[in-house]
Amino acid sequence: MVTAIAWRQMVAHFPNLKGINGQHQQTIQIKQSLSAPRLRFWLANDYGNQPLPIQDMTVTNADSETMSVTVNRQSSFQVPAWGRLWSDWLPLPIQAGTWLTITLVSPEVNPQTLAQSFDQTLIRVIGRNQPYFYGPVAIEIERAEPVKSLLFFGDSLTNQGYYSAAFSQKLMTAAPDQWGLTNGGISGNRLLRAGNSTSVWSPSFGLAGLNRLPALLSEQSVDWLIFMEGLNDLLHPGNGSPQTELPTAAALIAGIKQVQTLAATRSLRLTLATITPFKTGVIGEKPAWTPAKEQIRQTVNTYLRSSPNTVDFDQLVATADQRLAATFDCGDHIHFSAAGGELVAQFLAAQLAID
Repeated sequence: MVTAIAWRQMVAHFPNLKGINGQHQQTIQIKQSLSAPRLRFWLANDYGNQPLPIQDMTVTNADSETMSVTVNRQSSFQVPAWGRLWSDWLPLPIQAGTWLTITLVSPEVNPQTLAQSFDQTLIRVIGRNQPYFYGPVAIEIERAEPVKSLLFFGDSLTNQGYYSAAFSQKLMTAAPDQWGLTNGGISGNRLLRAGNSTSVWSPSFGLAGLNRLPALLSEQSVDWLIFMEGLNDLLHPGNGSPQTELPTAAALIAGIKQVQTLAATRSLRLTLATITPFKTGVIGEKPAWTPAKEQIRQTVNTYLRSSPNTVDFDQLVATADQRLAATFDCGDHIHFSAAGGELVAQFLAAQLAID
């Protein structure tokens, strides 16, 4: 028998969001990429200064079988402050390509350890007009058949789910019941520096990617890493973060080389992506783009294109004057739309011969 992470989503600290659990109940649905006869949940309270009380948690599979999620055989439990815990194993069969429905009851109105997904291809937050959820951040399964693991790593372009979930769906179709999926994106995350901004969202930006990635790889097995980060290292300086935090192209390239070395050391398949354009993008009502930032982006992308395992998203999504093309733009001239993410996923699948 083998155990593997079937699904995982990153969490971040959101002290600025209030009343997320105002109804004291949350229901989410997670699409399964793997089949297994049993599973368990990893529950997170990384940024809570008090234990997170769970009064009841149930899970229902595609056959409408419902089980109570327990910890130490107790259906009411607490996730420790600043910590995590695993649930007990549940003998609940799941099938690849079907949905699990998870309902939590908790008196905590303002959980601050939250995951988010704007796309609904793999994750649905039911009955709420916000993309945030708390509690379960990973599903581990046990089964006889071998499992491979894909990690998407990056910032909001990964976290929002538009390209990563669309590509995951294509992989699930091309290679069904083989891949566990982890979305390792955190909105606002930078490769070289931790979050440091006057923005109210700053606590959620997380540790530097160069610190996050090794820690994540030490927590779970990964076979394939799709890496796209560096955009926020350019966006934030002068727009909430000190201008002095703008890295040189050499510094960003050195950071990417660290990622390449880490992947090689761990014998991971690595797919790199170029940094996408942000001209005319605005952060905090100030232009985020400058000619100096664009020159850094171009220099870093030239380096990335020299690697045979780079997929050139910039070539796909940039206009001739180096803006994010309307076809891909959600409207802020920085992030992908849902339709744009689907096109990026199609391009990635074609470049990697996933069909």
